[in-house]
Amino acid sequence: MFKSRSSRNKTRKKNSARRSPGLLWPIIALGITGSIVAFLYLLPLPLRLLFEEFDSAPPVVRPSEPSRPKSTASMPLVAILIDDMGYNFSINNKFLKLEAPLSFSFLPTAPYTPKLAKKAKDLGKDVLIHLPLEPVNTAINPGPGVLRLRMDFDSMLQILRKDLDAVPGAIGVNNHMGSKFTTNKRGMELILTEIKRRGLFFVDSKTTHDSVAYVTARSMGIPAAERRVFLDHDTQKESIRREIKKMVKLSMENGCVLAIGHPTSNTWKVLYEELPRVRKSVTIVPVHKILVGQ
Repeated sequence: MFKSRSSRNKTRKKNSARRSPGLLWPIIALGITGSIVAFLYLLPLPLRLLFEEFDSAPPVVRPSEPSRPKSTASMPLVAILIDDMGYNFSINNKFLKLEAPLSFSFLPTAPYTPKLAKKAKDLGKDVLIHLPLEPVNTAINPGPGVLRLRMDFDSMLQILRKDLDAVPGAIGVNNHMGSKFTTNKRGMELILTEIKRRGLFFVDSKTTHDSVAYVTARSMGIPAAERRVFLDHDTQKESIRREIKKMVKLSMENGCVLAIGHPTSNTWKVLYEELPRVRKSVTIVPVHKILVGQ
């Protein structure tokens, strides 16, 4: 049967309406993805620095050789290192006031690093330099002062020395990010040579399973340790409590353990609540007390 032009137009509109939902959802999904990417890009640096990169949620890392020293104390030893210090003055101060010998690692270019690192040192805390190293994911920004493998030796040494000089009273170094840099033995040898020359120890934050940082430091005769527990990869309070229980369990099995956390409000709240109970089972010590090769 012959249809009028107006009838044919109405038919086309109906068919178009039926097909449009199939195209609509991919467009919506693309828009949401773009919004998330834009949001992360626009985050201020202090917030983005908290997205510490790992190749996956970090499991308990098997001990590297040589094994960690067994504690000769009546209770096993736990060292808790708080990274990313120097940006949030208020929350950093709250961590410094916790009734425990925690250790603190300061970002070299953070605005409050000079003042807070000096305060931590005056309080008798272990102060470390949180050295920014190149990650695998190029979309992640480690912040100013980052060392990258493509740098020539002179440029790398100049930035490294500036980073190390920026944290007053530091006695050790650990890596900020670095999932790419810490897998490169030659690159680690270059920066560890300067670290050794200054008489500093090294802590491998273990942001990747493939890191050679701890083993390389030990082969060079540098006192070293490596992270076994990451307290706040998931920043929910219950997750942090579970990691604290894991920390205590591992210390009892191995004699000592190093845990790393960050200066977030949830981490502070959980530590404030849990530290009195933790100290009934383990002895909390500064990082320098559990180093291998002292």
